[in-house]
Amino acid sequence: MLDCGGRHWALFAAALRLWLLLTLWTQVSQSTGYFELQINSVKNVNGELLNGECCDGMKPPTNVDCTRDECDTYVKVCLKEYQAKITPIGTCSYGSGSTPVLGGNTFYLNSRNFHQGKNHDMGRIVIPFQFAWPRSFTLIIEAWDWDNETKADEKSLIDRVSYAGMINPEDRWTTLQLNGHVAHFEAQIRVKCDENYYGPQCNKFCGPRDDFVGHYTCDQNGNKACMEGWIGDECKQAVCKQGCNLIRGGCSVPGECKCNYGWQGQFCDECVPYPGCAHGSCNNPWECKCETNWGGLLCNKDLNYCGNHHPCVNGGTCMNTEPDEYSCACQDGYSGKNCEIGTYNS
Repeated sequence: MLDCGGRHWALFAAALRLWLLLTLWTQVSQSTGYFELQINSVKNVNGELLNGECCDGMKPPTNVDCTRDECDTYVKVCLKEYQAKITPIGTCSYGSGSTPVLGGNTFYLNSRNFHQGKNHDMGRIVIPFQFAWPRSFTLIIEAWDWDNETKADEKSLIDRVSYAGMINPEDRWTTLQLNGHVAHFEAQIRVKCDENYYGPQCNKFCGPRDDFVGHYTCDQNGNKACMEGWIGDECKQAVCKQGCNLIRGGCSVPGECKCNYGWQGQFCDECVPYPGCAHGSCNNPWECKCETNWGGLLCNKDLNYCGNHHPCVNGGTCMNTEPDEYSCACQDGYSGKNCEIGTYNS
């Protein structure tokens, strides 16, 4: 049975896994972007409404021109699914928007100033979406005459134009020239994905990271581009120091070479010998392979004491007997451990 602390840890781990799954699911399933329209100009030379009347008052009996005040023109936009035969009424399934009053009968909005940030919202309508952009669409643009005294109805509609086509997300604008019954419209449209969303449907998510999940930026197509020093599908694998033995060592950050237990050296290619090994080496960790003429568990026993120390003097002959042990065969007239004692008196 788990104790209290163990149960809490298990619950925490399960919650963390659920959070990560939900986060990844949201990133994969969600699509976000926006349809953008910029009105450049509306030309209504005679200041008429779609029903043939003037924006303000009636036409004089003897003149076909509207002579009173000009229209107070604003624009409404409806965005919906692609229709081969366009129906101007009905639900704006992709969204809608409108502008404030933009001008009179005929006006021109400076698109150059618009793109430079001046009058940024003048004639601009942005319709956000949170679905996979279908590329094909139907656009309905309406010009209306603003009247403070009455609500907008078909009596104040100046003109209506429509367009059906396809468009991919990009920075570049597409210009539309649309002729109505009484007015001419020039507009620009484009579709853009929101930040971190890519692809022709704005449904490919790529959010730059530099943490335990990954170390990458995103290219123009939404593909992960590993930061310097990282590799792998998720850019989670660090590139170790050049020459590092990746079987005997590794790294958690770029440029490291951290040795596994039992290995050492700049590139983790040197084994660690048995502790205390005096005159020996190793091919694998914790070995102590003795050098020539050395023995014992720690290679600290001299097997050639005679050759290494030459203890016998006065012409004595040295013989190795045991590790670290020897005996001297002395010439006549000498004795002692090392033949150092003369037995003849001078």
